[in-house]
Amino acid sequence: MPTVVRARPEHRVCQEEVFGPFVTISSFRNEEEVIGIANATSYGLGGGLWTRDLSRAHRVARHMIAGMVWINCYKRANPGSPFGGVRGSGYGRDMGIESMTEYTTPNRWG
Repeated sequence: MPTVVRARPEHRVCQEEVFGPFVTISSFRNEEEVIGIANATSYGLGGGLWTRDLSRAHRVARHMIAGMVWINCYKRANPGSPFGGVRGSGYGRDMGIESMTEYTTPNRWG
């Protein structure tokens, strides 16, 4: 059963990685504020946003600091798309051509 919590952005549940099924709901006044809220954490594995305005969704998603941002869905991705967190959410990339650097060493010796 999914857990839904209404919380303010400064609450601990909004500042740490909580693995689900779990979602927090917070209010905001405008795009600038919600982008600030989304980026005011030490983590950045993934993020999501729901809206009827697709242009707004893409505009906001471009400014979010996260490994991946989902719009009106969750965890849907092309298997060839690279995935990985930023900041305190892991390192490197899984899947996609970017992941090859995780498993190879450049030949520097000729």
